[in-house]
Amino acid sequence: MFDLKVYDEIIRLINKRVEGDYWDYKQEWHSDNERLLLDILCFANTVHNKDCYLIIGVADNGDIIGLNKNSPNRKNQAAVLDLLSNSMFAGDFVPEVSVETILIGSKEIDVLTVFNSYNVPFYLRSKSRKYHSIVEGYIYSRKNDRNTPISENSSMQQIELLWKKRLGLLSPPLEQIISRMRNKAEWQEIGDIYYNVFNPDFKIKEEWDQEEHRDYKREFYSYNQCNESTHYINLYILCRETVLKQFQVVILDSGRYKTPVPTWGFIHDPIRYSESIYTYKYILKNSIDYAIQQFIYNEDSDEARIAKQRFDEVVLYFENEQEQVDFHLSIESCPAIVEKYINDAKLGKYIVSSNNKLEIKDCTEKLITAFAFKRYLSDYRRKKSGVDVKRIKSIRIVNRTSVALRLSDIVEHRVDINETGKVKHFLYNRESKKAVSTYNYCADKYWTRNFLNFIEPITTDWERDYSVDVSDGYEWYCTLKYDDGTTKNIKGNIVPPPFADDIERRIINLAAFEVTPWLFNML
Repeated sequence: MFDLKVYDEIIRLINKRVEGDYWDYKQEWHSDNERLLLDILCFANTVHNKDCYLIIGVADNGDIIGLNKNSPNRKNQAAVLDLLSNSMFAGDFVPEVSVETILIGSKEIDVLTVFNSYNVPFYLRSKSRKYHSIVEGYIYSRKNDRNTPISENSSMQQIELLWKKRLGLLSPPLEQIISRMRNKAEWQEIGDIYYNVFNPDFKIKEEWDQEEHRDYKREFYSYNQCNESTHYINLYILCRETVLKQFQVVILDSGRYKTPVPTWGFIHDPIRYSESIYTYKYILKNSIDYAIQQFIYNEDSDEARIAKQRFDEVVLYFENEQEQVDFHLSIESCPAIVEKYINDAKLGKYIVSSNNKLEIKDCTEKLITAFAFKRYLSDYRRKKSGVDVKRIKSIRIVNRTSVALRLSDIVEHRVDINETGKVKHFLYNRESKKAVSTYNYCADKYWTRNFLNFIEPITTDWERDYSVDVSDGYEWYCTLKYDDGTTKNIKGNIVPPPFADDIERRIINLAAFEVTPWLFNML
């Protein structure tokens, strides 16, 4: 599905009725692949940092001509990718492209997107025998609204700029530093300072504030750690001793994990907008904060890994600002949408070791919100991708065989798990149509609900039948009941469904079973 923002951008570019440095009109697809490859190379080799668009089905003056199934030489994405994969690029760096068809009014047009890359310049180390004009070793590029002619090389100045782009020399110092932080091997640590070995003017400095060096105010995520001890330091990004950016970094779990302090999000009451009904913390994955978090994280430390995992349990990560805004509005416009998630999280036990009753209340509420929003975000993304997300009320698993096993006359096990925490285990022998043994357990409601939430995305992907053509007299059934009144029945025999072992392990841990139940696998 074409991104709405990109769709709006294409409409805007067409309405300009002139071509530019990152878009071009074509009335129809190229009659030969050599010319198409030239256009892709020119758009791939641009000094700016924008994606480029070849808009096909539009005349040079911006009039929309449109395409149809009979349009000559029309290509889909697979065909263009085949063209690139069969071309021999220097260094094996291949431009990244996509082809999408969009509808404007009643007319179809194709948009070939050449994504921005820092692997420039792209050029051929050798060419196909089918090509006669394109020259291997030549660097073709786009400047303003013009492509390099196929018989010419780009100017020396343009080629120099492309290499500077590859090396990050065209970007402001802060962007260069952030880009270089992705490769930790480029950095050396001396005391509280990291410096870049290829450009020692680039530094990252940690500095204790004497006022903040002491044990400082704990946020709610401090209480999801093994140790709630919390400190703060300042982190500076410098170039030639000039501070380019300053961050506050929180040190959690007695120093085991460091991260920039996440951003607050406030869900306002739709009626009394000045009041917040929920607050949460988040980090954008395309932000400087996230880049710093990944840079200062010690992935080789088991203690840091556990502390980060606990931090990530209660802090939301969004791909970009737009996803955060959309997620936020989905709750703010209808707060009831998260009520079940909040109620589920309230079933948990939260330990806030403080003598301040207001702090205990506040941090507990924020932890509940964090766990609830974390699960809602997962379901929100699944719904956005077209998944029919449902809430499971109960699950029944029946395991049956035609012969008694393990010197027992029991041939069937049946396990019922209800969201209320009730777990029932029934045993049947060969002759009886009624259970010869029934065990009733009362599992913790939080862990029962947690288990049903765990299996929901798994069972969404399950097929209806896992039977194979064998005669072993063994079969299993699974029945899922949802809160909308619908059910899903799955059956099988010797083939267990995906993640059956994880599900069995979690079921066994729900209660202290007197008799270990047979589930998907024969024991």
